Amino acid sequence: MKSSRRALGVGVTLLSVTVGALASAASALAGAGMCAVPSFDPAIPPGPRDNVCLALVRTLALRVGVMSAGATAIVVLMAVGLSRLVVGPDGPSGLESERP
Repeated sequence: MKSSRRALGVGVTLLSVTVGALASAASALAGAGMCAVPSFDPAIPPGPRDNVCLALVRTLALRVGVMSAGATAIVVLMAVGLSRLVVGPDGPSGLESERP
């Protein structure tokens, strides 16, 4: 019983960290392009990137990653809990459990 709990905990943690990291990276890449100063004249090169804007994008991307990791953990644990509630503490019963 303890090994299944430990495996569940490790699996949920790894899944949450992976989803959070992917969401954070995607939102940082999507938002970082807006921090360059645009140039309307093709002869003039665009301005340098704004450091304050980049810091804001990184902070918001980190928050998106943390929130999506937390939401992933909640949803997965809720699904596991509901499946265990349906199956019961003794495991599956009925015709399906008696098959070889």
